[in-house]
Amino acid sequence: MAKQTLVQLVDDFSGDPIEDGAGRTVRFAFDGAEYEIDLTNSHIEEFSNTLEQYIRASRRVSGRKAATRNSGGAKKSGGSNDTAAIREWAEANGIPVATRGRISADIVEQYRNR
Repeated sequence: MAKQTLVQLVDDFSGDPIEDGAGRTVRFAFDGAEYEIDLTNSHIEEFSNTLEQYIRASRRVSGRKAATRNSGGAKKSGGSNDTAAIREWAEANGIPVATRGRISADIVEQYRNR
């Protein structure tokens, strides 16, 4: 006997079922809290239009930009030259540091406060 479980996305605003390709989950943040809401395409458009005037008047403080995407995951704070300099400084000051991999935050902080 086979068992099949179906998941139906439902518009959180109207309660209507969302057919494949007719909507999606929208993530947004407000006042320091992040939210998700499942909406049909028409409600996504309505939501976007409502927020558009506020978004145009605001300034971006974090998050990814729509046009570009960082392919490497986490943002590097200073590049590989910084890493090499930190390792060199740590070794010159008798601080044990691995030759490869992540440098501990404590060592990075000591380097920056030198």
